[in-house]
Amino acid sequence: MTGVDQGANRRWWWAVFAIAVAGFALRFVCSLGDLWFDEAWSAVQARDALTPIGVFTGINHDNNHHFNSVWMQTVGFGGWPPLIRMLSILSSTAAILVAARIAEPRGRITMVITALLFAISPLLVTMGSEARGYASMTLAMLVAILFIDRWLAGDMAYRRPTTLALCFFLGAFSQLTMIFAAVALVGWPFFVLWKRDGFQAAVIETFKLFWLPMLALVSVLGFVLLAGQLAGTGFRFGRYDPFELFQYLHGITTMIGYTVGFPWKDVWPIAYVLVLLVLAPSWGASRMALYRIAIFGFPFLLGVLHAGNVAHARYYLTAGVPLLLMLAEMIGHGLAQTNWKRVAAVIGLAAMAGGSLYCDMVLAIDQRGDPGGAVRTMQARAPGGTTMLLDRDTGLAMTEVAAARWGYKVKIALGRCDPQAHFLLVDRFQGEFFPTKVDRCGMHFVPIAQHRMRSLSGTEWTLFERQP
Repeated sequence: MTGVDQGANRRWWWAVFAIAVAGFALRFVCSLGDLWFDEAWSAVQARDALTPIGVFTGINHDNNHHFNSVWMQTVGFGGWPPLIRMLSILSSTAAILVAARIAEPRGRITMVITALLFAISPLLVTMGSEARGYASMTLAMLVAILFIDRWLAGDMAYRRPTTLALCFFLGAFSQLTMIFAAVALVGWPFFVLWKRDGFQAAVIETFKLFWLPMLALVSVLGFVLLAGQLAGTGFRFGRYDPFELFQYLHGITTMIGYTVGFPWKDVWPIAYVLVLLVLAPSWGASRMALYRIAIFGFPFLLGVLHAGNVAHARYYLTAGVPLLLMLAEMIGHGLAQTNWKRVAAVIGLAAMAGGSLYCDMVLAIDQRGDPGGAVRTMQARAPGGTTMLLDRDTGLAMTEVAAARWGYKVKIALGRCDPQAHFLLVDRFQGEFFPTKVDRCGMHFVPIAQHRMRSLSGTEWTLFERQP
């Protein structure tokens, strides 16, 4: 590479770094509210586990994302929300740079577009600004994609089973959906090698590269299951919903919508993505085996197996990340043309950027419901402390974490009456109805504060105050 080329390349990378800084700022702004249900529950589990060893051996629950829980212990219960979420914020910001590095051989324009889409995608901004393990799992997945992509392109310096094993190991201890990612990461090079070198050679080479990473992945899964058995609890799920077609379609369409910035409640995005998969090769997409397995094969398999808990968009993050990579390649290819493809690419990029930034703005306003608002309202009306009723147990962890953060003394009555109760908190998830009249334990309550939300994750709530 000449000096001129090197200088130009550095300027393009400075643009990528600027986008990553903007992505960090966006995630930080979206992390300011108090912890919502899933995060607060993890915080309580981490607090009760006492030590990092307790995180790995004592919780044994699908809500425990191990590295995230250890980070929560390090920060402390009731800490500043952006600091509690900093592991996700930094992981998601680093993912922007890794994604750009993956795209670099496809052209500088594609590299910058990839960085931009990963910086503003509402799905990644949401997962990258809350205290869960999805962002660090995504980072591990992207690093693995980078090494596999370069190796398939002929650079043997990237043929590193140990590095891939580390990605699988760290990714699985970040979030166990790394198991789904691993299927795509192994299947992708196998099909490429099968087409290029024949079936037998593909089997041998895939085994040589991936026996250690798969061993690392199986070791994590075995450790998690064994820890549950030794603790006498087994590995537990907070909630397991059987397969339902409507919920399955809802989860997929929500993932697609929040990946590209158009979270419309309809099934048409599925057809849209299937069409894109067909058109992608003619639009410059170069990792079709990965895209077909991750974007189509993985959700299709879940439907065939009638898996449970399929209504959540985060369940399909393994498909959302490759979808963004594919779209960035297609847009970058279109912008390099001089015909109608350039116009289509400009329109597509503008639509995704506009829709994504709008969704990010909504998340920044919603702050996942900011359950601390209820605590701050009680603190303003009863500065010396209070007693409150809870409508159901899903509000317990959120209230405990927010009260610890704001240093407010609140006695919580759950599942029983307390004549001293002055407030009642009713929490709901999106789609659930709030009561219009609230009379509990012979007392009448009226609403004094509430928070409704329109973003991907969070909790809605209404705070009621007792009347004479």
